[in-house]
Amino acid sequence: MNKKSIDGDLFSRVRALKKLTPTQFKIVDWFRNNENSLAFENLIALSAKSGVSKASMVRFLIHVLGYRDFAEFQCERQKKMAQRLESPIMCYLNSSDDALGGESTLMQHVPYSLQAIQCAYNFLDITAFTQISNLLAQAERPLYLMGHRTSYALASLAYTNLQYIRPNVHMLGDAHSSFPPEIFNVGKGDIALIISRRRYSQNSLNIARELKNIGTELVLLTDAEVTPLSHLADIQLVVQPPEKVVFESLAAWTVILEAMTLNVADKCRRTNPDYSVRAEKIVSEFFGFSASMMEKVN
Repeated sequence: MNKKSIDGDLFSRVRALKKLTPTQFKIVDWFRNNENSLAFENLIALSAKSGVSKASMVRFLIHVLGYRDFAEFQCERQKKMAQRLESPIMCYLNSSDDALGGESTLMQHVPYSLQAIQCAYNFLDITAFTQISNLLAQAERPLYLMGHRTSYALASLAYTNLQYIRPNVHMLGDAHSSFPPEIFNVGKGDIALIISRRRYSQNSLNIARELKNIGTELVLLTDAEVTPLSHLADIQLVVQPPEKVVFESLAAWTVILEAMTLNVADKCRRTNPDYSVRAEKIVSEFFGFSASMMEKVN
């Protein structure tokens, strides 16, 4: 392999491989679950803890991923660890040359958001996107949505939209629940759509493990090929972030979830055309601000 053609950090290089051997997957899986250790462990310890030989580790890092030597790999990991210790908001604030506010912020953030959408679209696995849309359209199967921290906002958006389209849609907990009581109702063969993005939540991992034990079909939307929940997912869709990002916009995630919802709506409308009409009528009656209400106010 031509090392000069390889660029980006560790997990960008892994994504570029597209396919991993069993040994390589074992290494990458351990790397993802023990990212902080990569900054300090020596080559021998790293090989032993990930369960592969020293020769296999060297071959993967140098000959497959294209690092010049182990020192370059470890230096990169130390810098990445320092970045992770700082919140995304603080990274953005510290990287900004200009004072925040007004037109300057708008001029920086809007182009970045457009770049994030384009990047995610360029790397999107259309086959996986279609498979997930088809799965979510199976209205006879209960669907649970879950996310923590900022991922909760995305899961909540999808939940709100999907409620108009198909029955049996439920939120699994809230932004911080370590034990959502709704899990008592999840059954074998149900579907769980999990959104998990950096910073990854330990709660999401714990709950996903239990869902896997129950026999739930797990659909994962995440931001890298190998993340803490990847090994549990039945289907995974990666929303690729732009390189060298300091503040991670939700724009691309929102666009992809909306497109997925539209796909589901099109399929469900064919099988149950009355559901959305009935749902909209009920919502309008209870929450709509109609012209007749305006007349009463006036």
